[in-house]
Amino acid sequence: MWITDSLSAAISSVRSRWGRDASPATQAFGSQLAIGAYLTSGLLKKVIAIPAADRTSKWRDWQAEADDIELIEKEEKRLSLRAKVKQAEILRGIGGGALVLIAEAGGNHNQPLNAAQIRQGGLVAVNVLSRWQLSVAEWDKDFASPTFGEPLMWRVNSGTANAQDIHPSRVIAFRGDPLSGLQALADDQAYWGDCRLDRVWREVQNADNTQAWFAALVRKAKLLRFGIPGLSEQLAAPGGQERIAARVATIAEGENILNATVYEAAAGTDRPGEAVTDYQVTWAGIPAVMDAFDQRVAAVADIPFTRLMGRSPAGMNATGQHDTDNWWAAVSDGQENELRPCMEQLDPFLLASAGVTATDVTWKWADLSTPTEAETAATFKTEMEAVTLLQATNAIPQEAFNKGVQNLMSEREYMPGLDGALAELPEDERFGIIGTMDPSLGDPSALDPQQQQGGDPASGRAGGTGGSGPAARS
Repeated sequence: MWITDSLSAAISSVRSRWGRDASPATQAFGSQLAIGAYLTSGLLKKVIAIPAADRTSKWRDWQAEADDIELIEKEEKRLSLRAKVKQAEILRGIGGGALVLIAEAGGNHNQPLNAAQIRQGGLVAVNVLSRWQLSVAEWDKDFASPTFGEPLMWRVNSGTANAQDIHPSRVIAFRGDPLSGLQALADDQAYWGDCRLDRVWREVQNADNTQAWFAALVRKAKLLRFGIPGLSEQLAAPGGQERIAARVATIAEGENILNATVYEAAAGTDRPGEAVTDYQVTWAGIPAVMDAFDQRVAAVADIPFTRLMGRSPAGMNATGQHDTDNWWAAVSDGQENELRPCMEQLDPFLLASAGVTATDVTWKWADLSTPTEAETAATFKTEMEAVTLLQATNAIPQEAFNKGVQNLMSEREYMPGLDGALAELPEDERFGIIGTMDPSLGDPSALDPQQQQGGDPASGRAGGTGGSGPAARS
């Protein structure tokens, strides 16, 4: 059976989702089927993993003081936050997952947790659990409650008799598209929502089966076809089976070792010889059929074919940048509408554990696409023109304006090493308008009247008339 890279085994026990004797909720993937389907299908793994990887590939840019940014990024690295968010996003695609905040070793996890309780370094860990490792001990059934339909208390199924209750303030759920309000859904199914796996598994199964059948056809095409005259009579004769087996083995050995086929030629019309032929397959159109199934997967998964398969469909022109732009727009939408709420629930605890007390810390998602050198140069030119026009308005005090421009140059990384070079300057010189006066030039008000009224420009140079130093200025 060809099940190496298909969902046939994983979903063989799943009947039609809309069976007449079962509700849709009872037809959903259980934990073993969901994980099994994900692990046994390379195509399904890509469908689930690509959105998770792209949502976390560039991560996020913090907007804060340089020292605070350094503390935050160091804390994210200590907690392996980026990798764990990617894990949770993969679980979101399979059926649901959660980040669980561990604030103190051996603490009472069934009590509420707020950021004010977290000291620097007090966030011990951020752990990832699947929806099947969590169960709900109590649901909020009050329709007038702002948390209606959500858990009032979670329970961690650790596989032992000592299950632990955990307060919802410590659990950040990564859920699929909402299904609340639909009838015949269990509470947990409505809460976790519709996941990507439920949406694409049928199409992935069809594509995987098509690939498996094609692989079987390729294998079959390699087989030789032996035609033996009077085969039935020879098998019926005493010792016939042994003779036929020896004869076929001899032909196969010649094929494999000598790369030649030896058989008895026809000695006459009344004595036809053996016939050894290859299995004939018509290959025309097969690649297009396989692509059609893969394109169906890409359409249902809402992932461009070029991103899913790494190439354009055979026999068709690549849609190029348009597909790429649409995909990055879809990734950005997922970041904002699904991932950002999870991150904003986590951030107060992260900042407290990092030791950042500033209240004006913000962040944005980093650019998903990498611009070319020409695009970077054009962007720089446009931004500098805008900066020049803004400066001409005098709407921003010069010191604040200088800080903003320096931050812009640093964030865009237009000038490598700029931060280090600026850090060597005194703050009043780095951000001020006027640099420190050289004491050797004396008091500008002490210039003689001729120099104050104009005079020979050469006389204003260091060393007097004819001096080679730079012009003195206040």
